[in-house]
Amino acid sequence: MKQYPGYTLVKREECPEQHGTLTVLTHDVSGAAVLLVENEDDNKAFGIGFGTFPSDDTGVFHILEHSVLAGSEKYPVKSPFLQLLKSSMASFLNAMTFPDKTVYPFATPNETDFKNLMDVYLNAVFCPLAMVDRGVFEQEGWHRDEDGTVSGVVYNEMQGALATPDAQLQNALSRAMFPDTAYGFVSGGDPASIPALTYEKYVRVYRRHYSADNCCITLYGKMDMAEKLDFLDEQYLSHMPKSVSRPRLTVQDEQAGVRLHIPYYTEKPEPDEAQCALAWYTGAFADRERQLGVEILLDALLGNNQSPLKAALLEEKLGADIDVGFDDSTLQPTLELVLRGATEASAGKFAAAVRNAVDGILEKGIPEELLMASLNSTEFASLERPGSIPDGVLDAIHASTGWLHTGDPALLLHTNGLFASLREKLEKGWFNELLRELFAPAPVEVIQVPALPKKEEEGRAARTDGKLVLDHPLTAADLGEGKKLTPGRGGMLAGAELLHHPSAGSTYLNFYYDIGNAAPEEMPYLNLLTDVVDELDTGKHTAQELNTLRNTWLGRSGAWVDGWTGRQPGRPVHAKLVAGMSLLERSLEKAVELGGEWLYETKLTGPQAEAAMERVVSQQKLMMEQRFLREGHAFASMRAATHFSVEAAMNERCSGVSYYHFLCGLQEEADWAGLGRRLEALREKVLGGNALTVSLHGSDAALDTLKKLLPGSAFAAGERRAAVPYTEELTAPVNEAFVIDGGVNYDVLAWPMERRLERKVLARVMSYEYLWHSIREVGGAYGTGMVTQNDDVEYLYTYRDPHLAESYEAFAAGPAELAGRDYTENDMNEFIVGAAAKLDTPRKPRDEAAATDCKYFCGITDEMNAAERKSLCSVDAAALKAEAADLSVRMEKGVRVAFGSKEAVEAAKALFDRVETL
Repeated sequence: MKQYPGYTLVKREECPEQHGTLTVLTHDVSGAAVLLVENEDDNKAFGIGFGTFPSDDTGVFHILEHSVLAGSEKYPVKSPFLQLLKSSMASFLNAMTFPDKTVYPFATPNETDFKNLMDVYLNAVFCPLAMVDRGVFEQEGWHRDEDGTVSGVVYNEMQGALATPDAQLQNALSRAMFPDTAYGFVSGGDPASIPALTYEKYVRVYRRHYSADNCCITLYGKMDMAEKLDFLDEQYLSHMPKSVSRPRLTVQDEQAGVRLHIPYYTEKPEPDEAQCALAWYTGAFADRERQLGVEILLDALLGNNQSPLKAALLEEKLGADIDVGFDDSTLQPTLELVLRGATEASAGKFAAAVRNAVDGILEKGIPEELLMASLNSTEFASLERPGSIPDGVLDAIHASTGWLHTGDPALLLHTNGLFASLREKLEKGWFNELLRELFAPAPVEVIQVPALPKKEEEGRAARTDGKLVLDHPLTAADLGEGKKLTPGRGGMLAGAELLHHPSAGSTYLNFYYDIGNAAPEEMPYLNLLTDVVDELDTGKHTAQELNTLRNTWLGRSGAWVDGWTGRQPGRPVHAKLVAGMSLLERSLEKAVELGGEWLYETKLTGPQAEAAMERVVSQQKLMMEQRFLREGHAFASMRAATHFSVEAAMNERCSGVSYYHFLCGLQEEADWAGLGRRLEALREKVLGGNALTVSLHGSDAALDTLKKLLPGSAFAAGERRAAVPYTEELTAPVNEAFVIDGGVNYDVLAWPMERRLERKVLARVMSYEYLWHSIREVGGAYGTGMVTQNDDVEYLYTYRDPHLAESYEAFAAGPAELAGRDYTENDMNEFIVGAAAKLDTPRKPRDEAAATDCKYFCGITDEMNAAERKSLCSVDAAALKAEAADLSVRMEKGVRVAFGSKEAVEAAKALFDRVETL
């Protein structure tokens, strides 16, 4: 039996889901909960989570999350978090505020970096100088400028976050469901209420909630756990005796049947932009089998347009789309259905339509094969853990959640037994009874109707500007030589190029059809094709049946358009229509069979296809309108880059403002039969005759199986056209502003720049030495930075920014500011380590497979990477100052693109050649 001095062992157990052992401990002096996840993952992780329960809309815990990372007793500098962003090798470094907890996690593959980060994080949360420096509160929370306007990082962030109709609808729904508990408040803060928060209350709330007995600490990965536990005990926890009582969550009496009508204020209210949200409680958090069952049930009934409940509701034509939401991380989990693109009249019919549709499904019973497909796909996702967040960070968040609601940090890390039990219950009709129970109560209902805006009525420093002094600062020597490529083996088979990348674990099968020969105007049609193909019948199966089979046998599968600028002479753009699948090796035969049917045999003409196209176009347009409000910087940077990069021009046609205009045009024409014929011709051209590369990331045995399957499959072809680079004529630079609803702006300045990896050092200096201060700390924007891309473009951006013209002025002053500074050897070391470490950020297997394929197409070799790494690591102060001076010249050729409020765009209209309201 292992000994844990200073801690009491609660339990120790094997956990195959986490590929290791879980140990739950309680610290003897402080009462802190500790979870150890011991496995062989080199991407080590740490997390500390506190129970934080808001009692108003001031966003105090969101402001505290920002504030504690702004200097501490051991690290009394302005922003240790910012300095870590510059110099750490972390693969994840962040903090996040949830409705009932605040979590501070990080992950890094480097042991020295881990020790540094753990000490900085612990000192930040337990010893923040924000408690004696009111300036932190005013900067991160709110303050009033000389002209009387309110500003602050969190205030400005939430101005943007709550500007969208979705956010306002969600907040109204939460208030209606939880009028008497913490969940009824806006945990991030409502701008209308944030200025009511006083510094004195902010300090009181911190002292009440940031105690060691109100936290859960997670240590994850391959490391010396005893060493880390000793450090925690000696340096922090043993100095923190338990408080008299921990803050607690309260349970809400269910509010079934509550109905609300709310407005959404917009400059251009349209009658078909009403929304209706319906919500139900789903039972106790601790009943994990039931909550997992709800997730599977909702996927089966509402996962796509062909799923029974969603299909029945769409048939009623009450609105353009229906979204489903399910949050099982709160003390009282909830599910919600949102009807989008409705009229006020049709929104009022939504609740009755849901009731009727559910009754219709219960009358027949849910098809078992549909439930089994959703169960299989959910189980695969739990094993694969898709997305970019490291596994250890996910575990830290899950540990804090389980500890908070049940006292058991390990609760959410076990799933195998739940899936096994649900397989047995599926055969006994358990899911039908679950459906009956979930929808039996009357829902909480919120209807949101667009309206014109209302007429406004008349009417001491504890920190230093010094550098962060770590116990063990990283140097370039800690970087190593970088990750080597695992070369894939090639060869021709059945008319396709076959690549094999040896790998263990899940199998990834990717089909890359060359679309370099496509005309620019064909690109948006190809992108639409990848969305529509999921909605169509084949001669063998309906769309619903085919999606069910894909979910049964595959992990994730989908199609999309992608492209990369190669390193070959002339910098060709490799454009591909991609079909990707993740699967267990035993399902390879089914993957080839179903993939062939899904891609080649779906019917693009006929009444069913026409209805699907009309539905998908409407849904995609609606989704883009919502994303403009949330991610304006992404659309602005893509739009600006189109004047300098073929890759960017292609991407903008497929997913930018141009694509939005394309969707609007299709809706206006409403020629769905003609659209089907055009898509059918394009599919035949691309899938039938264009070059195909099949990439398998899996075992040698899987390769042998694939070699037998391909020749007799739909993917086989006698002869295919050779791959060619995608080209299009770039448009002349034009400065553009797009007006969106909401009180914040997204500002971008982009310019052409040949690929030079050492510019990544310049980008970090510009981002963290200049923009962070001038745009974020002084200007109050939530985010800002400089990006140097691989496709010959660089740009500056702001995110959720209260300013527009002022930010462009700040951009212009940046190069001279950087060129005039002096940089020490330590400064340069930090910049280089931070920039180079990002080249080796650990990836999930699925993302690693995609990146490996990209390197193959782009001709990237280990020698190229080594040379670029060397050039990056050789940047000195003189070179950096020269690059900064050069930046001013480059920026003079830049293009401005902004997404912003009507007022801000109007005030800055002299900066733009054209203005458009989206």
